[in-house]
Amino acid sequence: MREPRDAPSIAPAGGRVNGDSGAEVRGCEVCYGPMAARRQRYDRGERSTGGDFVDTTDLTSRLEQTAIPSGAAEVLRQRLAQASGAQDLARLRRALDLPWDGAAAERPRLDELHDSLVSGAALPESAADLIIDYLAVRERQLAAGAEAAGPRPLLCLAGPSGVGKSHVARRVAASLGLPLEIVALDRLASKERLFGGAEAPGAIMRAVERRGSGEIALLLENLGGEKGGSASPLALSNALTDAEALRQFRDRFFDVPFDLSRMLVMATTRWLPDVDPVWRERLDVVELAGYLDDDKVEIARDSLLPAVLAEYQAPPDDLIIEDEALSALVRSYTEEPGVAALDGLVRRLVRRALSRRAMDGGADGQVIAIENLAATIGRPARLSLRRRGRDVPGLAAAAVVRSSGGVLGRLEAVQMPGRGVIRVLDTAGADVSRQYAIMPSYVRSRLSALEVSARSLEEFDTDLLLPANQLPGDEGSLAIAAAIAMVSLMRDRPADAELLAIGGMSAHGRVRSARGVHAKVLAAHRGGIRRVLLPRQNEHDLDSLPARLHDAITFIPIEDAGQAINVALR
Repeated sequence: MREPRDAPSIAPAGGRVNGDSGAEVRGCEVCYGPMAARRQRYDRGERSTGGDFVDTTDLTSRLEQTAIPSGAAEVLRQRLAQASGAQDLARLRRALDLPWDGAAAERPRLDELHDSLVSGAALPESAADLIIDYLAVRERQLAAGAEAAGPRPLLCLAGPSGVGKSHVARRVAASLGLPLEIVALDRLASKERLFGGAEAPGAIMRAVERRGSGEIALLLENLGGEKGGSASPLALSNALTDAEALRQFRDRFFDVPFDLSRMLVMATTRWLPDVDPVWRERLDVVELAGYLDDDKVEIARDSLLPAVLAEYQAPPDDLIIEDEALSALVRSYTEEPGVAALDGLVRRLVRRALSRRAMDGGADGQVIAIENLAATIGRPARLSLRRRGRDVPGLAAAAVVRSSGGVLGRLEAVQMPGRGVIRVLDTAGADVSRQYAIMPSYVRSRLSALEVSARSLEEFDTDLLLPANQLPGDEGSLAIAAAIAMVSLMRDRPADAELLAIGGMSAHGRVRSARGVHAKVLAAHRGGIRRVLLPRQNEHDLDSLPARLHDAITFIPIEDAGQAINVALR
């Protein structure tokens, strides 16, 4: 058989000839053929990806030139040496593109932010103070740098829909000079959507990539409303509420520690009782109970209407809604603590005005007055509480707190022939007689002082229907209102329709404190209440109420149930 012309016919001593390529693979100093070429490419920094070689020289050079912390750089070097495919190299290239040396944001003027929150966001002074307290501590922790250790609680804005949680978060971020990124926790289908996986980074690091900085404001929306498959509360809180964990944050896609210690993490929740206990101890909570009616009118005029006109591509002067009409929308068409429903009504008005212009061919702007509301969007679905007749014996105002905010309702007492049985039911269908067993006992023990006939208790059954209360720890807080309704029925004397009693009671008639006073008082104001009987133990809650509420409502501290009943029935 004829030997190839470019290959030796005899292998050197101690070596052999590769029969396929003609390349000597052992026993000589100079090797040639495909195996040698592959070795030379590898030595130059190229990696094989399914048979093809990809040059990694640029990644190695970028790694050495990028200001990456030593720990992270070492991890990236190891991964670069072990990279075996195009996907690995793409992930490494993306990791190198992260903002490792981002410039620090300018330090804020906290006094200016405080004024902006109070005047621009219609926030109570007490709530604005809590936010400034949190940010002042954060500034000191940032100044300490790596020396700052320990827990980093999140600023959590709690309140029902439409009370301005996201709006406040945007103002805080803007005042700090930080871009705001929003992550809706209730829309995350799995923990990989937050912390990353093999296919893509998580929401947190995607936000860092988009903004090109690790110093951003991250808003976690709807804490407590997560789906079952999303990140566990423990994993999320451990990653975002510890200084060291933030400095070593590791997304599973990049798989390299990244410093997020300068990131401002905020959260919102619609209903604080739904938040996992693991979270609650790691939150600095600021509760937003809602707006006053005048604030809603101002928000509708200055924010909601211009935003809707801009969204519908209509000039700002295309539609004007008079303040009286906006006030009617607030007082007669909505009973919410926020402005979510009000925003929907404004949208209906704008759409109707634009459609009428399109049909009529008119070019002039339109003005909607109070007398045009019914013709434009219809009459209110139900009468506001302030317009409902309540001059019937056995009725009393009652305020509770639900996930939708403070609610003002009515407590009703009725009697029918029977054997003296007293039942207490709530509007959710639950029998809460055991929770309110002390109240009828108190009435029975003071028949003479309360001017109640013993016959009305012995020969008649009494049913009391009260609004359902969802606030944990506030059970029994309608006892004073229930006593007023019960005595009102038995004395055949209507209770004051503009008075609200808040508080539970002891067996001897001592008034006990209640929770959720701020939300209840706001609901009372929306319902036209002029006087509030408040447990003396809750007087400190008055400090957190806007000053305008003190002008609109008279607060009467009470310590004894008999005193409350006499004030309500006089």
